[in-house]
Formats: sequence, structure tokens, C-alpha cells
Amino acid sequence: MAAQLMPGERAIVLTRQHWSVVAPQLVASAVVVAAVLVAVALLPSRIASVDANPIRAAVAAIALVFVLWYAGTQYLRWRFRTYLLTDRRVVVESGVLSRSVESIALDRIQNTVIRRPLGDRVIGAGDIEIESAGRDGVEVLHRIPNAPSFYTELLSTIEGWRRGGGGPPTAGC
Repeated sequence: MAAQLMPGERAIVLTRQHWSVVAPQLVASAVVVAAVLVAVALLPSRIASVDANPIRAAVAAIALVFVLWYAGTQYLRWRFRTYLLTDRRVVVESGVLSRSVESIALDRIQNTVIRRPLGDRVIGAGDIEIESAGRDGVEVLHRIPNAPSFYTELLSTIEGWRRGGGGPPTAGC
């Protein structure tokens, strides 16, 4: 489970951002790797009667290490960002080495909005904006997969909380 639950608290939905959030960085990394390999292959093996193979190998190794580091950090940032809806709050947890947990109590939520531009609708994702009392601005749950379902669960849980039931009767994670 992503976040520690309080005593008596039930998890309803646990999700992370849609995979399309990290896909551009991974594709760009693959393109850079391919470009570096092509550039290294096109470099001559001898430059002015000096063996250039160690230079080619060093350039390729440095580029590959950098690209793997970049792609790895982007992937881990995506992997470790989770959104958890419980019967009492919405928990946003992020961070790889240094973790950050942000909690929005359901009884403090004043307004919710779902935004699904055309591109997000095509891939089945969307942004959910949560405005709560006592906070500056709006918390955005960015590019949630199956956003309408998450949004419906959120609204029904808020309604259940306001009625005193603590959420929908049939909730599973």
C-alpha cells in the first residue's frame, strides 16, 4: 500500500499517473541512444593517424550512462507518484529518495473538476482538480488513468462522508 492508513480507514482506489506521462522521456532517451550509436559508428576509427576507438567508446559510454540515468530517474518519479482515495481523504504520495505525502481530508473538499482534453480522452486519462478549504490554489491529480471512474468514486465517497457513512458501501482497492 502506498500510504499508511489511519486506524479504521479503508482504501478505495489506489492509482498512479497514466503511463503516457513518462512515455515521451523514455522515447526521447531511446532516440538519443540510437543517435549516439549512429554517430559513434560513423566516426572514423583513425583520426590523423591516432586510434580513435577509445574516444568513440568513451563518448558512447558517457552518453549511455547519462541517458540511462535520465530515463531511470524519470521512470522512478512516475512509478513512485501515487494517488490514494480512502473513505476519509485523498493522499498524494511522491518522491524517490525523499518521500512527500500530501493529504486532503474529504470534509475539507469544496469543489472538484475533471478536465479531459482530446488527447487525454483518447488514451482514457484526465486531470482531476480538487479545491479544499484552508489551502491556497487547487491540487491537481495529473493525468489519472480511467479518470471518470476515479472522479465518480471521489464524488460518491465525498457524498457518503457528508451523509455520515464514510464512503460508499462497496469499496475495493
